[in-house]
Amino acid sequence: MKELLELEKQFQRAKYLTFTVVAGCLTIALAAVVLSLNYAHNFSKRIFILNRGVALEAFSGNVMDNRAAEAKHHVARFHELFFTVSPDPTSIETNVKKAFFLCDESAKKLYDNLREQRFYDQIITSNITQRVNVDSVSIDLRYYPYPVVAYLKLVQERATARSTRTLITQVEMVDVNRSDANPNGFLMRNFRVYSTSQPIEENIVR
Repeated sequence: MKELLELEKQFQRAKYLTFTVVAGCLTIALAAVVLSLNYAHNFSKRIFILNRGVALEAFSGNVMDNRAAEAKHHVARFHELFFTVSPDPTSIETNVKKAFFLCDESAKKLYDNLREQRFYDQIITSNITQRVNVDSVSIDLRYYPYPVVAYLKLVQERATARSTRTLITQVEMVDVNRSDANPNGFLMRNFRVYSTSQPIEENIVR
């Protein structure tokens, strides 16, 4: 009888030990899964910059924290490419093609309208340079697609005169994959010039 009781105690100890080992293994496995998921989540928020073939981490915090700044840069870059015009057909075509990667077909429609109105021909024949100054970009990331309003000044200059007008443009933006041609990962949609002021003319004294 004594041997049976001793055997029962050993069985209980073995059972308890087995339970403890299994519980410990499950705890370790669960902790490993949680840590792996947390690491993967944090890693996805890190930004890397390729410098001469070497990936360098950009310590810029959470990617979403920079989304508004990236959106404003995207909008400003589009306007600079689309509205900066020199009396050089090759330069015009190069800039416009780059701008098309940042916006949908609405930019192409505006470009075609300007061509039909012989806007670019007048720039070239009159030897006019046009530049744009982006004053501000307003974007609301609480809504999707993101509504954007841009305020800018358009300056046309020839040898003896300068013309300045204010433009307000509106557009919606959506998230897309990043690429070399579109590093910020946005696409502008339904781009339009909302308002244009009367030009302010001034003479240039050389």
